[in-house]
Formats: sequence, C-alpha cells, structure tokens
Amino acid sequence: VEAIRCPDSTQSMYCQLLCGLVQRHQVVRIGAVFASGFLRAISFLQKRWPELVADMASAPVLCGPAVTDPAARRAVEALMLNHGGPDHRASAEEVAAECRNPSWHGIIRRLWPRAKYIDVIVTGSMAQYIPTLDYYSDGLPLVSTMYASSECYFGINLTPLAPPSAVTYTLLPNMAYFE
Repeated sequence: VEAIRCPDSTQSMYCQLLCGLVQRHQVVRIGAVFASGFLRAISFLQKRWPELVADMASAPVLCGPAVTDPAARRAVEALMLNHGGPDHRASAEEVAAECRNPSWHGIIRRLWPRAKYIDVIVTGSMAQYIPTLDYYSDGLPLVSTMYASSECYFGINLTPLAPPSAVTYTLLPNMAYFE
C-alpha cells in the first residue's frame, strides 16, 4: 500500500517491481489496468533491472538510492525481511541471468514462473499492444476483466477467459459516481 501511495511514480514503480521480484515464486497474476501501463513497467524493468537485482541481493536493507520515500522504503524493507530469508541473493542471481539474456521473449514466464495470466485491458485502443504482450509473456492468457477509463470503472467482463477479440462488457452504472 505504501508503494502504491508513494507520491513519486518512479519510486512507486520501482517498489512494486522489487516486491514482485522478491515474491516472484508466489505471483500467480500479473497486470495493470491498461496494457500501455503494463508495458511501461516492462520497459522500466529493462532499464532498471541491475538496480533492482542489487537491492534484492542486499535484502532486507535497500542498498541503492532509488527509494527515498520513508514510508515506501520501510514497507519494502519489511516485506524483504519477511519473504525469502537467505534466498534473496540466489533469487537475485536468477533474475539477473534472465534479464541479461539478449532476448526478452517470454521474460514474464521466466521471471514469474507461476503466473497464470496477465490481467490488463486489451480492448479498444489497447488492442494494439496485444502482439507485444504476447512476445513478453510467451502466450500467457490476456484476461480483460473490466471496462475502465483513467477516471473510473464502467463494467466487468463476465467471460474473462474469452480471447481479446471476443470480449464484451456488462455495464454497471452504479460503479462510477459523477458530481
């Protein structure tokens, strides 16, 4: 929660990715609201993986300057203290080996081996990102559970395992409040 509430979006992204990597063998669902946001996270990971790996290896204390927000830093360090124990260094080496690979095809499956699907909106203007998502995920199912805008949610997908081209939404007018 502290990472999500962090007012600095770069620190927030860093913390969320670090937590996801530290707990990578427990992650079964991965995603973001919009496909574009999810791919921003993958791009962030491509650029910052050496720092993330260094912080994983130094657990439970963050060694790098990437997280200066006190609440986010305390929360991430507490999570790292309670997850992984002495395995952090070995896990950091595994992540580094995957990220050093010149091909990032299937990186999501390799970093989060228990992930069953990617939860992102891939309809409408987000459909353009499907090939890129397929590349990084090596074909993990794309599950579009909700219909949303940046302001609010409008509805849900009652058949979430339908392929993106067959997704339909049930509008729920009571989900959004307009003043």
